[in-house]
Amino acid sequence: NMVQVIDGNTSDVQLMDALFDGCSSLTSVCMLDTSNVVSMNEMFMWCRSLSRVPLFDTSNVVSTSYMFGECRSLVEVPLFDLHNVSMMNYMFDGCASLTSIPAFNTSNATRMRGLFMSCLSLTSVPMLDTHQVTDIAQMFDGCRSLQTIPLFNTSNVTDMSYFADGCTSLMEVP
Repeated sequence: NMVQVIDGNTSDVQLMDALFDGCSSLTSVCMLDTSNVVSMNEMFMWCRSLSRVPLFDTSNVVSTSYMFGECRSLVEVPLFDLHNVSMMNYMFDGCASLTSIPAFNTSNATRMRGLFMSCLSLTSVPMLDTHQVTDIAQMFDGCRSLQTIPLFNTSNVTDMSYFADGCTSLMEVP
């Protein structure tokens, strides 16, 4: 039944995996000190009422898999510093209200499986650095409002299965 997160000392925390997992009534989160955090896997998974989050310090984070999985009310996300993140699997899976995302620095990403899967309202995505990525399977699976996909570097990709399956509004694939 938690509706909001207020201040707490998180300056020494390194792992925030599943911290708010399943808090379906959570509507707002205060700014948390995440400067030492290295993993945010499933941090807000199933927070269905969460519509926005503050700009957390993600400069040391290496894994964000399922971070916002099934955050169905999430309408926007700030430009997180994701330059150290390698694992981004299903980060925004099921974010049905998300219409766009910022141009994240994904230069160290190696896995983006299902990154935007079932983002039903997503209409466009910016160019993301995918030069090291090996897995983009299901990346846009079920993104029925997506109209275009940029020309990603797929030179190291080994799994691209169901990449844009169910993208019924897709007008252009490079």
